[in-house]
Amino acid sequence: MKKSLSVVSMLLICLLALSTTPLIFGNFASASTCVANFLPNYYVNGLDTQNEVNLSENTANYIRSVLNSKYPMYDCRNTGCTDYNFGSILNALQSYDTAVVYTKGHRNAVNCINGNKHIGLIMNNGATVWDCGLWYVTSSKNVHTFNWHCETAIMPPGTHWDGCGCYGLPAAFTHNLNIPLWSNSGSQVYLGWTNTVPSYPYPQQQGGSPQYEWAINSNYNYAQVAAIYYYYMGQNYATSSALNLMANTIYSTSFQNTPLGNWLEVYGNMYLGLP
Repeated sequence: MKKSLSVVSMLLICLLALSTTPLIFGNFASASTCVANFLPNYYVNGLDTQNEVNLSENTANYIRSVLNSKYPMYDCRNTGCTDYNFGSILNALQSYDTAVVYTKGHRNAVNCINGNKHIGLIMNNGATVWDCGLWYVTSSKNVHTFNWHCETAIMPPGTHWDGCGCYGLPAAFTHNLNIPLWSNSGSQVYLGWTNTVPSYPYPQQQGGSPQYEWAINSNYNYAQVAAIYYYYMGQNYATSSALNLMANTIYSTSFQNTPLGNWLEVYGNMYLGLP
């Protein structure tokens, strides 16, 4: 097992460094599923670097190669990833039986009526797509969502609905106002980040989702968390198994025994694979 995992590791390191794989359209496993791969690449001074941008592009290329070999895909990045296009693509996904979404970027936050915290995703043009707005372009057809933006796993207490609309991105993307954490039931899975950031070597005030370029150890960074997870999902593993295999590759232990265990959370049925 260790030998096979090391081969996977080296393959992914090379892919992240070199991948320029174009979109491929052909014979898909399921014509009733469609994927969206979003990369706004909104640049935040003092946090983002050119290396982060490059890693983001290469990781998006790799995820695209995995998912687009199985499904038709919308690949929306950089200046094309505006609030209008983001919403339009999510809405277009709803014409399929099921939808798969991956998005990586930054977040915005605002307190609305009754002090509820609403989270939004920042697009390349600086506009924010808020949880309350996402509700109207998504549905329960979103069966696998990985939201690599800060605080995307936060589900405030209450009904998840106020005078501004739906609050909490897990509810907004899945239309399940009571979607449970680490469950074994249901037809959806949603992954997002909390604020339980390891105190070292990352300043706590940076919070939320990790930057891809942050080193985990001498061999891996967080870009490879995303890439290795999707490698195993593409091999038809369930989310729980893909997370454990990824953790074993990078940390040499199970997922829950890594810092990711309290940082990256899974809502819905963790035993589901891709549709």
